[in-house]
Formats: sequence, C-alpha cells, structure tokens
Amino acid sequence: MSDGGYGISPASAPTANASTAPSAPPPDLGEIGTWTTAAGHDWLVLADPDPEQLLLAAYFDYGLVDEPPARLDAAARLCGALRAELQRPIEVGVGQVSVPEVAVELEPTMLGLRIRGRRAAVLGAWTRLGELFDHPDLPADAPLLPRQLNAWDRDLATHVGVTAMNLADMPIHGPDGEAGRQLSRELLAHLDPRRGEVRHVFITNDPTLVGTGWTADPPAAPPPSRPPIYLDRRPALVLCPPDDGVVLSATATPGADAYVAGFVMQSLIAGLLDRMGMQARLGYGYIPLRDAFYCCFALNTNDGRLSGQEVMAVHDAVVARPQPVPDPLIERALAAYGPSEAVDDALRLRTSGRPGSVQPTADGVRRALAEMRASVHLPLRDQTEPLAEQAGYLLWKHIDEPGGEVTLLHDGPQHRRDAGHPDAVKLTAHQIQTHQFKWELRGLPRRWHPDHPAGFRWVDSTRLVMACYDPADQYLELIDDRLRTVNLYWDEVAAHPALRAELERRGIWGLPRGTFGRIQ
Repeated sequence: MSDGGYGISPASAPTANASTAPSAPPPDLGEIGTWTTAAGHDWLVLADPDPEQLLLAAYFDYGLVDEPPARLDAAARLCGALRAELQRPIEVGVGQVSVPEVAVELEPTMLGLRIRGRRAAVLGAWTRLGELFDHPDLPADAPLLPRQLNAWDRDLATHVGVTAMNLADMPIHGPDGEAGRQLSRELLAHLDPRRGEVRHVFITNDPTLVGTGWTADPPAAPPPSRPPIYLDRRPALVLCPPDDGVVLSATATPGADAYVAGFVMQSLIAGLLDRMGMQARLGYGYIPLRDAFYCCFALNTNDGRLSGQEVMAVHDAVVARPQPVPDPLIERALAAYGPSEAVDDALRLRTSGRPGSVQPTADGVRRALAEMRASVHLPLRDQTEPLAEQAGYLLWKHIDEPGGEVTLLHDGPQHRRDAGHPDAVKLTAHQIQTHQFKWELRGLPRRWHPDHPAGFRWVDSTRLVMACYDPADQYLELIDDRLRTVNLYWDEVAAHPALRAELERRGIWGLPRGTFGRIQ
C-alpha cells in the first residue's frame, strides 16, 4: 500500500512533457491588485503600498485534503516549525532588532505564509525561507498548527475520501519524533517553488520586490495539474449523529458567486427555522475545494437539534419546492462581499489554476443556489430515508451481506471492562462488524446468553485506510474510506486465534498507523 508520498525523487520529477496546470487567466481584482509573472512565478501585487509595513507572502496548491493518513500531521508540524523559524528576531540596524509578523494558513487546498513588518526584517525572513527550502533544517520542538474542525466529517469523506481534513476532530496523531520531522522535511522540499512540483503564488505590496532573492530562480518545470479528486455530487443521505445539529450540506462551482450564495442559503434556512418556532443560531461553514465549493449548515452548539421531521421540512421548503428568492436578500449578501474576500477567492483559484470570477453578481448567485439545491446532502434519518426511492438520493448506509462468521468475544456482560467493548465480531466477504447485545440469564445452571442485538458498527475491509492504536486502553480502531470505524480490543481478539489470523490476512498491519492521544 502506498504511503502517500509526494513523488519527489529525481526520477519522478516533473518534465517538460508533464501535464501542466490549466492556463486559465488570473481572476480580475480591479483596483485591489494586479497580476504579473517573473521567472516563471505568479505574483500578485496588492495596491496598498505601506513604507512602514512591507508584505511578502507565498501560497501553495497543497492543503489538508492532500495529506493522506500515512502523512498525518506533516503539514501542521511544518507550519508550526516555519512560523517559529521565520519569527526569529532579525538585526535591522546597529544595535537594533525587529521581529517580523509571520502568519501561517493551512486550508483544505492551500498552504500560505505571510510575512509583514519592517522592510529589513521581512526581507531577512524571506531570505531565511529560501535557505530552508535549500536545507530544511526544521526545529524539532515546534508546536503543531491547531487543527481545523468541521461540522460533518463523514459527509466530507463522501467528497474527498479520508485525509487530514476530516480526521481533524479525532484525537489521532501521525508519526512524531524524528519520523514526523522527516515527513515535514519532505513536504517542504515538495513545496519548493523552484522544483516546479506544486503551483504557487507570491504576494507583495511593493512592486519593486517582484522576483526578489531566491524567487529569481525559475521553476525546473511547469507544475503538473492536480486531477479532480472529488466524488459523486448527486443528492445523498449520509449518516450523522443527531446531536451534531447538521441541517444539510451542498456544493457549487468555486468562486465568489458560491460564497455569497451560501449566505443567502443560510438566511433562507434561518428564516424558516424562525417561522417553525426554533430560536436557534444557524452556522454557515464553507470549505473551498479545488473543484467544488462545499458548504454545511448546522445549528450552533447548545441551540437545540433538528429532528428528522424538521430536516424534511427544511428540505421541502428550501430545496424541493423553493419560493423565489427576494432581490433585497441577494443584494444584502452581495454588499457584504468585500476586498479581503475577493483576494482570498482569487488566491484559491489562481493557486489551483482553475477559472472563476471574484466579482459576484445577482445572476451568478442564483445559479450557484440552483447548484446547491441540486447537490444537497441530508442527514440520514427515518424521515429522510424515503428520499432514496422517491427522489433518487444516494444512500450511504450499511449494505447487508449474506452469511459471515460470527465470533462471540465474551460469555457475559460481566467480562467486559465497559460497555464500549464489542460483544462479538462478524466477518463477511467485505465487512468487519462489531456487535453489541442485550444479555439475559437462562438455563440451569444459569448462564449469560446474548438475547437480542443492541447495535453494531462496521467498516469495509477492502477499503481500509488507517489503523489507530490506543496505548492506554489497548484497542485498535480501523477506519475505512467513508470514515466508518470499528474498535477491536486486542487482548480479546488475541484470545481467538482464528479471528486474529483472519483479521491479519485482511492486511490490518499494512495500513498507515496512527496513535490516539491529546490533540495539541
């Protein structure tokens, strides 16, 4: 199984014949900034010259959705190390030092470094960044960048698979120590703009610095384009815990129109909830992906939860049978879109080489709303499940397989350390299932017997992506490519040699490994 490497060996470096990134024109930013090219590198020159505060920045077409389980935490560790290394005091005069302000951004599809401050300090930090690309001597004890949390991780997995993006709120760590540091070094080498392996954009607010320092070296080859990785966007029903407060998610074509349409959709749903008597704050979380603008709407914490019937009411009113959207609502949302949002959208489009506009329009917003309605994902509930047959919604649900061997792990509930331990493991051709039972005492002498099922969890054993170990409770958690999980307490598995042998035959020890522990 691949470890998710970057393919950065000389033999696999991009060549002149490699598939190059799309040649879409850069988004028009009007008076906000202008685009230029120097030595084969894209530059955005912002129209905010400030003699006291110089800005130099670099953004890369690499983000959390590009980090596979085998390289979990590599980008977060790299970002923490770069911030620590570039924020060192720099001598700016005789007996004078200055500390540049360094901001690191780790987004779903973009990694950014912004250096701002006194001119000499910024130029010194920029020079140091070039030196790190040449010799990635990263500090060993830098803290990891905090993880970005999402409202509906399992839904994200239906679009992008399992990556660092949707493992964020699980207390799982990737390799640490020297092994983790080596992964971050490899990532830094992969990002080096002069290698030509990753699309990138430089930013400055001083046009005289375009092509400054190490950026005068051209890339070895045009960066190869990233193929689309996102899965089927048809309407779907996806498992979601009832207490997560999710209402729905949707996607649209990336760009400013989709961003504004999300605020319009938020207003439409919030207005309906208010008419239903729910005094709840509705959150709008958006995740700009390369080929899709993903947005998710969920009630804020402690503001109640929607029942399946209420989710269906929202779906019927906002998705299935929507009323015309009033012009003033769209106009208010358009008015809230400003220069900072335009620059953010332009960077995401340009770093990925995708076409798009950062000048939203009312017609464009209406088109984006139509795309969202045509791609909606709803939490799977008893009341929403009929949409699978009635409206053709994809159903991300357990698929029954006939037969299968069942191994009872206990002879009674008193032998479990706690209720979280499974009572039985069932193996079918494609699944590993862990079952819980209600137990009762029967017979003479009286013995515990499993009376009826009390729930089960399952993974597709042909599509496993990660095995995570908890050293405290000594259990192994298996994760498949739809973020389904099962827990196996290894001392219990080891007591059943045939079960252990079959699990090992399915390759669980060849999976990328993670370790449970406190998230920094």
